[in-house]
Amino acid sequence: MEKGFTLVELIIVIAIVTVLSGIAVINFLKVTEKAKRAEAKTFIAGLQTAISMYKLDMGHYPPDDESSASLREALSSETKDFFDEEDSGWAGPYMEFKDNQVNNYGELLDPWYQSKDDRKHIYTYKANIDGDIFTTPPFHNRNSYDIYCRGFDGKTGTDGVDGNELMDGNYFQNKKDDDLDGFVDELDSNGPGMANGYLEDDINNW
Repeated sequence: MEKGFTLVELIIVIAIVTVLSGIAVINFLKVTEKAKRAEAKTFIAGLQTAISMYKLDMGHYPPDDESSASLREALSSETKDFFDEEDSGWAGPYMEFKDNQVNNYGELLDPWYQSKDDRKHIYTYKANIDGDIFTTPPFHNRNSYDIYCRGFDGKTGTDGVDGNELMDGNYFQNKKDDDLDGFVDELDSNGPGMANGYLEDDINNW
């Protein structure tokens, strides 16, 4: 006579499978998150190279609309009539963008975007256009420009309002978990904020 599994044995097997599945999902999410962070860093590095070429030709940084729409226009070939006679030094395109990298408002989407209408998961660009380091933007790289994206949570602070640098700690990299996402803000990759194995989710060029 064949002996089947008892109810207790089935429950134990189901519990083990559930735990293993949970571990697999958590590891998958961590790998996915790391891949998106790497993608964002690579994209910002590409923007920096393109901006350097633009400035070499034009003598100034691309225009700043405090998002990234004007930056995209300045660097790409989409709007060749964007420049007037005084901008005749333009020798672009300096960078081309895929359709899935641009939202319906012309802004550059970060890897966490949800749809083409997403305006939270975008790159933000602020430049020193007037050459005065005592005016803002930018807040961090006063001699040049700031580029950042808000990471997976889509915000850079407790109130979700950008530009509250002094209130919210220089875009939250102040060694505190301002946005309560479980990640301590830490500029130093060897600092105490790395105790949880992660930097704050914002990605930037400073």
